[in-house]
Parts: sequence; structure tokens; C-alpha cells
Amino acid sequence: MSASPPPFGVVMPIRNETDALRRTLPPLLRQLSGLPAKLVCVCNGCQDDSAQTIRELGGDRVTVIELPRPGKTGALQAGDVVLGDLFPRFYLDADVVLQDGAFQALLRPLCDGEMDLVGARRVHRTEGVSWLSAAMAQTWDALPHAHHAGFLGAVGLSEAGRGQWGAWPEVSGDDIFAASHIPADRRLILSEVTASTCPPSDFAGWVRMRARWKRGERELLAMGLELPRPPGQREALLQRMTTPAHAVGAWAFAAARLCASLVPDDNQTSWIPDRQGWRERQ
Repeated sequence: MSASPPPFGVVMPIRNETDALRRTLPPLLRQLSGLPAKLVCVCNGCQDDSAQTIRELGGDRVTVIELPRPGKTGALQAGDVVLGDLFPRFYLDADVVLQDGAFQALLRPLCDGEMDLVGARRVHRTEGVSWLSAAMAQTWDALPHAHHAGFLGAVGLSEAGRGQWGAWPEVSGDDIFAASHIPADRRLILSEVTASTCPPSDFAGWVRMRARWKRGERELLAMGLELPRPPGQREALLQRMTTPAHAVGAWAFAAARLCASLVPDDNQTSWIPDRQGWRERQ
């Protein structure tokens, strides 16, 4: 890639994110300043002041779309429509803070033709969460999934990558849906680029989050698609479960997935982030 990055697009789906946006949108706008980027924020079924907050913080630097119906993939599709044929493009969750220089680093393998799907490595800010949630987040961050298959929160697609499917379907796991369409040798998480976010505030929040993930996995399998799983995930988790310094977090992490399997499937595909603990900590 040349020294000057090419034009690119960014889609941010938003569902009642006023508090998160005041923390994450200013640094995002600073990162995009001077770059040939088009930022589209899509509020879907918001019942708060998210749209107004974006307009106050971003002004004419941001295109704001308001959809009456909640649904993350519907928001992603609306953003795609606005961006048209502008590629590469990124999908960025509203609670994520990218490290400085992230876009330049993520653009490189897309523009050089090396990769069709790239992601930043997800890390967790654990200030203010329960000690158990912090230990669970540490487990998540250490497992192979986080380094090789966790395309979450901040991902980029080439035109060829996005061309692997048509409109976004109504699914819970938009991340695994996208990854399942890209061959393993054409997707990459850049370990040196981080996207920080807050984990659920407590164990119950982890169970709710895992329940959504499991629903997304079931939907993917029903479509006949393959789950993007990294090798060694189970072995790495078992090793942490038998290591005294990490055992509590690892056992709780495994227990949350087990408990999530007992949560009734309400068939909701609307994207409702677990932010209650985050809001209480502000």
C-alpha cells in the first residue's frame, strides 16, 4: 500500500449508545481526521439520544441514518447501501476504542490484496467490573479464539470479501457469519492492533452474552455454514483451568457457556448490547 491510504468507509451500528458514544466517538473522529474516510453511523431502534449525540460530536463529518426497527444486521446493510462501492470498509461497534494508527495498519493487508477480512485484537478494559468478570475477560483474551478467530468489534473487508454474500441476513452472529464466508488463509487478526471494550459487568452478563453467541452459532449451522473455530481452543482452556493462577476465571468462563445453553431461545435477532454495568461505572 502507498504512503497515502485510499478512500475507505466505516459503518458503526448503534443501539441506545449515548453513554458509550461520548467516550468512543471523539477518539474515532481524531483517528479519522486527515484520512479519506466516510463514517456512517446507523441508529437502529434507538430510544435514547444517540443520533443527536452523534450530530453534536461529529457534525458534518458523520452521516447519520435512523432506522425505526432494531437489528444490527439491518444497520450494517443500511450502512453498506450508503457507502455503495466504496471499499475497503470497516464495521466498528460503538463501544470500541481503537489504538492510534489502527486504520492504517488494518488497511495495509486489504489494499495489498493479501487478505479479505482483517480484525483488530479485542482486549478488555476491566476497571469497575466484578473481580470474576475481570478474570473471565482475562481468560477470553488469552485463548486462541481471541488471536485467530475473534473478528469482533472492529473488522475490515475488501470488496472481494464483502462480495461473498448479498444482503446481510437477520442473524445474531454477524461476526461469525462474515468470517464463515472468507477462507482461513484470507482472514487475519492483527495482534499488534487492539480494539478495547468493556466486558459484561458480572457473571450473569457473561451468560447473556454467551447465549447470544450460541444462538448465532445455531443460526449459522442452520444455514449450512461452517463455524470459524481456531485449533487448540479447548486444550488452551483446559490448561488454564488446571493452572492455579488462572483457574477461577477459566472455570467461570466454561460455566458461563454451560449456563448459556440453558437460556431459552427467544429468537430475537435485534442487537441489544449488555451495557448496563458500563453505564453504572461512568
